[in-house]
Amino acid sequence: MEVGASSSCFYPLETEKAFLNIASAGIKTAEIFLNSPSELEKNFIGQLKSIRDCYGVEVTSLHPFRSFSEGYDLFSKYKRRYDDATELFRRYFEAANELNAEYIILHGSRGRIEISNDEYAERYFRLSEIAVKEGCTLTHENVVGYAGATPEFMAFMKKSLGDSFRMVLDIKQARRAGEDVKQFIDAVGENIVHVHLSDCDKERDCIPPSEKGFFDFSELFSNLDKVGYNGRYIVELYSDSFSTVSEIVSSTEYLQNILNSVKEGRL
Repeated sequence: MEVGASSSCFYPLETEKAFLNIASAGIKTAEIFLNSPSELEKNFIGQLKSIRDCYGVEVTSLHPFRSFSEGYDLFSKYKRRYDDATELFRRYFEAANELNAEYIILHGSRGRIEISNDEYAERYFRLSEIAVKEGCTLTHENVVGYAGATPEFMAFMKKSLGDSFRMVLDIKQARRAGEDVKQFIDAVGENIVHVHLSDCDKERDCIPPSEKGFFDFSELFSNLDKVGYNGRYIVELYSDSFSTVSEIVSSTEYLQNILNSVKEGRL
């Protein structure tokens, strides 16, 4: 297992420049957050592949920018819009495959869900089947203000879909939603396949992980290890929470050392 970083840390820097920041800093695992429709075009994906190959970076996940409209596109009562949206997401799946990224990250429906939970799960399942055919895996992130913000909803999705449901655990979003990270782990367990990391202190709920932060990463890593987690860990921050790329590098090294100690039984 390795600790990497998300290009979203540098938003609104252009995606290719943000990815280059990560790659040129020597971080070998990355998540790419696409921020514009044109970034799905083959020549742009080719540019990202060139950076990946030049620096030997593993792109573990691809994050669409469409969280503002996923509820409207995928989980509304208007089924034809869902059918059309699946074709749009097919291009994301293709792009993930081109980058050798295993996971596509969905935020899901924001606010009140128009359809029943059962229909929500069915829509997710059908979209996940398309992802599998295109060579990647659809995942659902816990995000404050969205359907997946609670452990109860994620547990429902796991119960409904079994191994067809995969979750991205974001500890920052759990913190903002007032939810206990451990409850997500207990509820979803082995269906968690990807993790977003950040830290906090008295003044801020999102800072680079370091000795100065309050979050207990050794406990997190231990709890995930107990449910068999073997995915990647991605530092995902907001650009106003740090000043230099070196802070991201330091965070990945700090977390990797804790993770190694947990795996070796030293913590």
